[in-house]
Amino acid sequence: MTKYEKKILNGLIHEILLRRDKVCLKCGNPQFQASHIYPKGRYRKMEFDPDNIKALCYNCHLNWWHKNALEASDWIKTVLPKKRLDNLKLRSQTSGDGTRNFKVLKMFLETEIKKYERN
Repeated sequence: MTKYEKKILNGLIHEILLRRDKVCLKCGNPQFQASHIYPKGRYRKMEFDPDNIKALCYNCHLNWWHKNALEASDWIKTVLPKKRLDNLKLRSQTSGDGTRNFKVLKMFLETEIKKYERN
């Protein structure tokens, strides 16, 4: 996948977060970034999975999420639905690379965005 394609997919992920999470889930800051629950370096197949991504502001992401792993692990269980976390855990344990096809991912993310247009 090219850098340009990743940039497009990251833009779609951000659009999903704008519609779904709206603000930093930790502090409520309206300026946020995408933060992975399962790290994209280790779980490549989950890099563009909207369920694996949450909105955190820069400060909460770098100075809290990455520095307080135990507290963050407990916190995420209070913020996200158990079903979503259980599904993520199951996906993290499956083998294979998942879909890394740009066109398929783009179409999937565009469909996800439309789900939030109805809400």
